[in-house]
Amino acid sequence: MRKIILFGGSFDPIHDGHLTMAKHALKQRNADELWFIVSAQNPFKEGSSAFHHRFEMVKLMTRPFKKMKVLDLESRMPLPSYSIDTVRVLKAQYNDCEFEWLIGSDQLPTLNQWKAFDELRQQVQFVIYSRDSNVDTQFPRVIGPVLPISSTEIRKGFITKTAPCVLQYMTERGLYLDEILRNRVSMRRYEHVLRVKDLALEIAAVHHVDAHRVALACMIHDLCKEDSDEILLNIMKATFPHHIDLHSAFYHGFAAASELSKKYYVRDKQVLNAVRGHVNGASTHKIGIILYIADKCERGRGYDSEPLISLSKRNLVEGFQEVKRAQGAYLRRNNE
Repeated sequence: MRKIILFGGSFDPIHDGHLTMAKHALKQRNADELWFIVSAQNPFKEGSSAFHHRFEMVKLMTRPFKKMKVLDLESRMPLPSYSIDTVRVLKAQYNDCEFEWLIGSDQLPTLNQWKAFDELRQQVQFVIYSRDSNVDTQFPRVIGPVLPISSTEIRKGFITKTAPCVLQYMTERGLYLDEILRNRVSMRRYEHVLRVKDLALEIAAVHHVDAHRVALACMIHDLCKEDSDEILLNIMKATFPHHIDLHSAFYHGFAAASELSKKYYVRDKQVLNAVRGHVNGASTHKIGIILYIADKCERGRGYDSEPLISLSKRNLVEGFQEVKRAQGAYLRRNNE
């Protein structure tokens, strides 16, 4: 009989703490494999990211480990996802396997609330992961470090304790950008960014420009807008010293592009250039042009921008040039 450890969860996203648990469980339980069971819908959680995204992120994180697999079983089962239903299917499908179910010690108090728990504990051996042996339980233990990491904190942008490939995947697909932005800037700034994105996607659709890349540039462009002058200056000194003489109004675009690249491993040069140059329209790629127009013409700006929007839809380059002229005239008036 092969010994298989089952590790279920939302994994929204998977992080270093999950991987640490999996590694210690495999070794201490002398298991043949560990299978990640990505829940289609956790009965104790609401509003998870789409299953295929969470599944792909687990695949990316576990790719280097031959004894780890990820199953999409629950995506094909009725909702909501219950562990007992998953185990019944696995037992019928793999009668040559002995299954254990790995959980963290923090789940012990609610374990008896799981559907058909009495049957479930007869079907699988529960294994409890904890930092020491002081946990009061009759189940076998796996002892290892409990990392102070939560998927919630990653979604909010507070930490990035997961694999670079996961950070890149989730950012390029915009999985948590809304939440990251809401936890970083004021509501006024957040609403501005959403209006910029909406208008940019409107223009991008007319000109057949990739919506995902445009949305990413829009959602990130003002991420650092409300960071302190000191923080922005330090970023410019460390990362863009040759641009330090620019007016400080440009700094937040450079800082946001730097964060997108260094923190979230995005390597799309056209997106990065669009974010970096959105203040003055320095990027002449379509993504940069669309971001610049949408930033200056979003419908909450307090002036009638529809003529400029219409022109930009008819001819992107002419619209870009006209918005730049209008912006230049506006700045000159305000400097007089």
